[in-house]
Amino acid sequence: MSDLAAEFLPLALISRLLSQAQTQGQKEYRQQQAKIALDVLRKRDQRFLNCIAELTLLPEHIDKIKSFIDKENQELEQDIDPNEQFWLAVDTETLNYLDNLINHYLPNQQNQALEQLLSLKTQEEEITAIERQLAAAAAPEAYEKLAAAVRHAQTELAQAKAGYETLKQQCDKLATVIEKTKKELSQYSEQNIDRKNDEHIIKASAKVQDTLKLFRERLTLRKLNQLESVVTECFLYLLHKSDLVHRVAIDTNTFSFSLYDLAGKPVPKHRLSAGEKQLLAIAFLWGLARVSGRNLPVAIDTPLGRLDSSHRTNLVERYFPSASHQVILLSTDTEIGEVEVKKLRENKAIAREYLLKYDSSERQTIIEPGYFW
Repeated sequence: MSDLAAEFLPLALISRLLSQAQTQGQKEYRQQQAKIALDVLRKRDQRFLNCIAELTLLPEHIDKIKSFIDKENQELEQDIDPNEQFWLAVDTETLNYLDNLINHYLPNQQNQALEQLLSLKTQEEEITAIERQLAAAAAPEAYEKLAAAVRHAQTELAQAKAGYETLKQQCDKLATVIEKTKKELSQYSEQNIDRKNDEHIIKASAKVQDTLKLFRERLTLRKLNQLESVVTECFLYLLHKSDLVHRVAIDTNTFSFSLYDLAGKPVPKHRLSAGEKQLLAIAFLWGLARVSGRNLPVAIDTPLGRLDSSHRTNLVERYFPSASHQVILLSTDTEIGEVEVKKLRENKAIAREYLLKYDSSERQTIIEPGYFW
């Protein structure tokens, strides 16, 4: 640290010189300010005395005032050294600059210089230690041993890398085998589960088939009984001969139907006229639609072709308005004539009317709104 102190001495000397310059500057500055103040006061005192001379004051009063002013100025002159020589002639800005230089800039520079000196000292010590190590370097044989050890270590590293690559390939193969085995186990488990499910389904299928067979038989019988009742109701509703047929029966195996009179005797089908047979077919379709429980549209082509006037009236008044929520009648003007159309219109059973006209020249059918009448 003695060397550092010696090297740091110029900065301390500069700081002391600057401090002395600052003290001298402050002293000179006070002297200058005192002289300026004294000159200002003397000029003010002279103006004051001139003003008093114009007043009607007694001479002794004026002497007392002059004596007081001279005494005050003498006290101020005591702070001024007439023999003092100003060799700095500093102003306020220069004094502030010196103060900042001494109290802030120089201490910072001193600290930085000290840090640099300490760093240089440390580096000198490190250089000295390195030089000692170089002076005490090992013999060439030691370097040969080290080189041989490095070569041996490099050989072992290469062998280790080769062994690592071999083991890595084996691990990858084992991982592939494991993944394949997992998939096979998963497939086997799924197949085993599927097989058991299939066995369960096969066993349950027989029971389900028997149950469905019994259910179908009972449901068929129930539906047939319901269909017999509905078809009978519809046929009697459309037939004007109420004593001809009393009941319609349907065979549960062949689904053929038979007719019976009030006495329970079969009514041969050949006893029915063509119109009555048509009414029976219409009643059967009507009954199927009602038993199904679904709102199915009904399309009827040539609806009154084989019917007499009484049967026509029954169909127009009873069946067409009630056959379904939507009924499409495809008729000619000879089947549903002006009388029938008028009845349907009066009953508000017609929602739309269209007339289909075939144009032979264009080979197409044209649809127009309205009917024949």
